[in-house]
Amino acid sequence: MKLTKSIMEHPQWGTIIVARNARARRIILRVRPDGIHITVPTYAKQSDIERAIADCVPKLLQKKPQSMGSVIDREFRIESENFTFGIEEHAADAFQMKYCGMAVTLLCPTGTCYSGKKMQEWLRKAITTALTRRAKELLPPRLKALATEKGFTYNGCTVRNVHTRWGSCSTKGNISLSIYLVLLSDELIDYVLLHELCHTVEMNHSERFWALMDKVVAPAKAKDLRKKLKAYRTLL
Repeated sequence: MKLTKSIMEHPQWGTIIVARNARARRIILRVRPDGIHITVPTYAKQSDIERAIADCVPKLLQKKPQSMGSVIDREFRIESENFTFGIEEHAADAFQMKYCGMAVTLLCPTGTCYSGKKMQEWLRKAITTALTRRAKELLPPRLKALATEKGFTYNGCTVRNVHTRWGSCSTKGNISLSIYLVLLSDELIDYVLLHELCHTVEMNHSERFWALMDKVVAPAKAKDLRKKLKAYRTLL
């Protein structure tokens, strides 16, 4: 039986283990002590998996879905160690994105009306564009540096706009990272990157996995950082 697994850390639901099974004909979700297990057909698309997580996991865990986030207006701010965002109004008629290192300012015409579904969607898209740019600058070099420092090897790294997980690692050693990682503290960013690097050695969350995590993160600190990560909620 052909079976491949990948493990992801979801920003709201914690550990999710995805198994592609050649015999599966539909997506099946189960809650187990080590996380949420999802069995999918080998031909299932990533979008199908993400949709199943969004639709079914909240019901399985009997939790309300995460809110849609804060309203974006002149008072909206993002302040993190590696990314800041704010809105300022100016006399020009056009919108303009201003970049200065990790700081991003969206310049809006004076008197801009920020309410309305279309405007909010446009503002979120603008922030996502800025987050993607910053994530591609920060995350791949940081992952490479940590891998070199800790003695890991991986096949490749991609940075994607996904809310469903902070990161994932395939059985082939391909690591995928969420752009929203740049909103975390340095400590939690490194935790996620090391978590995925550890999965290049242990594709599970066994005692050996956590022993390896404790070795590369800090003595007996990995599970504490996991709790902090699970408690974090983005504004977007």
